[in-house]
Amino acid sequence: MNASADPLKLALLSSGAGYTTRGIEIWMDELAVHLPAELPVELWTGGPPPQVPRTTRRVWSLNRDHARIAGRSWSQRYTWEQLSMLPGLMVQLRRQGMTVAYTGDPVVAWHLKRFQKLHGAAVVFMNGMRLSPQWARHLDGVHLLAQPYLDAARLEVSAAEAERFFAVPHFADIARFRPATSAERAAARAEFQVPADAFVVLTVGPVGTVSGKRLEHLAREVAACPTAVLLHGGGEEEGAEGVRQQVQSALGNRARLLGRVPRERVNRLYQAADVYSLGSLAEPFSIAILEALASGLPVVHHTDAIMTWQTGPGGRAVSMEQPGAAGPVFQELASQQDRLNQLRQGARTLAESRYAPGPVCADLVAALRQVRRRS
Repeated sequence: MNASADPLKLALLSSGAGYTTRGIEIWMDELAVHLPAELPVELWTGGPPPQVPRTTRRVWSLNRDHARIAGRSWSQRYTWEQLSMLPGLMVQLRRQGMTVAYTGDPVVAWHLKRFQKLHGAAVVFMNGMRLSPQWARHLDGVHLLAQPYLDAARLEVSAAEAERFFAVPHFADIARFRPATSAERAAARAEFQVPADAFVVLTVGPVGTVSGKRLEHLAREVAACPTAVLLHGGGEEEGAEGVRQQVQSALGNRARLLGRVPRERVNRLYQAADVYSLGSLAEPFSIAILEALASGLPVVHHTDAIMTWQTGPGGRAVSMEQPGAAGPVFQELASQQDRLNQLRQGARTLAESRYAPGPVCADLVAALRQVRRRS
């Protein structure tokens, strides 16, 4: 069925976009850049919209970091942010005649489906939070990020409900995130004040205890490699001060905590590194891992099935629960250039074959059209 017979007017909805630069918000911005130019797509954000080659619309939300709701837990603040956006969303979806509302915000998805008669759009939830298939099975479409998620969902819901689920991975901009030349690596290390001869372990994400990044554990493992420096970029969340103290205690001046790095400079972080790593015991589907793979960085991660699937021949799975397990891997990669180069090549090849924007976007658009036809 062609597009004219099956009109798809897509609204990308993100309550935190314009305020926050974490996984969901970055994904929405990247989609607005890379979806086919001929597709009617608008990016709707709770904060000031970014500069993207799409129609953008601000549908106001109360920023989860606003002083008015400070002191509440992260989940409570995120819920308030989403709820505050809902009235404007329902009005605008109806007014603009959007046929599909696509969001990674669970409270937004739930209530848009609940009040679907008021706005008329099919509701598609991008499950980047590992929420249960049982929770999402009533929605018009559920975007899962890896085939193992889809296999598991089909075991938990009925055959009719399973038709609403589809698996398409996130992508990485493989033109922007690419292996660095020697000159680019040297320049990036100078920019971030990293020793030129260090073995640089990069990690990206918030500092704190909410997101489960376990930066303090990673710091202790990096400390076991005498030539290694830990380079970190990311903002703060609850528990940041205690985590920072543990990192400094483990590494001293071998820890380089940069704070929040502007999105336009993030690719420079990857150019400064030798490997990428994270202490998380589970990740729904890390965009930072994809950017590392595209940059030709091996990824050292926990033995989580999704991360292992995600990194393929560019990853090294090791227990991040057992103290002292990851440290020898960093030492091995720091001392064995051939092995490091082999993993680098595997990382970049996987990014090009599985995570390039064009094919991923084509698969996603096909799935959204299917949702629209069915609904």
